[in-house]
Amino acid sequence: GSADALSVARIIAPLAPPADADYRHIAFWKRLRYFCRLYLESSRWLRRIENASAITEFNVPSAPALARHTDQAEALWNGVRTFCALVMVGAWGISTQWQACAAALTLAAICCVLYSVSPSPFKSLTLLMRTLILLSLFSFVVKFGLMVQITDLWQFLLFLFPLLTTMQLLKLQMPKLAGLWGQLIVFMGSFISVTNPPVYDYASFLNDNLGKIIGVGLAWLAFAIISPGSDARKSRRHIRALRRHFVDQLSRRPQHSEHEFESLVYHHISQLSNSQDALARRWLLRWGVVLLNCSHVVWQLREWETRSDPLSQVRDLCISLLRDVMSERGVQQRPLASTLQELQRICDALN
Repeated sequence: GSADALSVARIIAPLAPPADADYRHIAFWKRLRYFCRLYLESSRWLRRIENASAITEFNVPSAPALARHTDQAEALWNGVRTFCALVMVGAWGISTQWQACAAALTLAAICCVLYSVSPSPFKSLTLLMRTLILLSLFSFVVKFGLMVQITDLWQFLLFLFPLLTTMQLLKLQMPKLAGLWGQLIVFMGSFISVTNPPVYDYASFLNDNLGKIIGVGLAWLAFAIISPGSDARKSRRHIRALRRHFVDQLSRRPQHSEHEFESLVYHHISQLSNSQDALARRWLLRWGVVLLNCSHVVWQLREWETRSDPLSQVRDLCISLLRDVMSERGVQQRPLASTLQELQRICDALN
């Protein structure tokens, strides 16, 4: 059944760390309590939604949108590439008055948008080009060699069902060519293009298939001219963003809470999860882990119960001194040395 806060507290109470517990036990306990609070809050909202009527209104607590923290430079570059490719294809179709320009424009737009987030767009576009060429040859043989002799639907289904089954089995048996077989299965229907009544026009068939192939080819050309940024540049931009958000964590009133900053770090790291550059991915992960651990230390200091107001002022002074150490470009050596001296002086004064 559904658990309430009291029953969850009774379940996890035996796991509570004693006063002299190891720091790893304390860290596990805090994460467990945080997860339980999230679980209970989510369960409460799910029950309210399930039991709501048609006129029920909710005041859902606001949450920061992680999708806003994207690589804006890369997104702008992808937008420029897509715009140039579509303008080029559209201008070419208008000037030549080509009837199949719509197919080329559609495929070019899909490729520019779909493969802009791909770790290897040229490999994906080459695979799609192979798929379209093979399907053009295959659909030509099927349409003008087989379908001209088919008069009933059951005859076509008798041909199509074993074909799709065989292609799906080949996809499972050949993992290296699974992408090719998958695209062949997906795009085959649009190439055979069964109509009622059937239309067998060589010119329109070849024109439409040629338009699809040219659309993918022009998208490939757009990626070659306006190539995506390297993973190393993307990693550096994400690292600078993490440093900037960490500097905000050191302010008196940070924009993000401890858990929001943690989600933000994981979001930036996930942006390069499919990267082919292991070094760039590793450096982003290192900076994310280091800054996340530092932020946990800062928030632990903020939650520290001081016995007197002067100690809290000393704590706030120590946190403010750290702001000059970190910037978007990294750790500043001169402020670091002076900050260490000041912190040592404060420690000596407290002792």
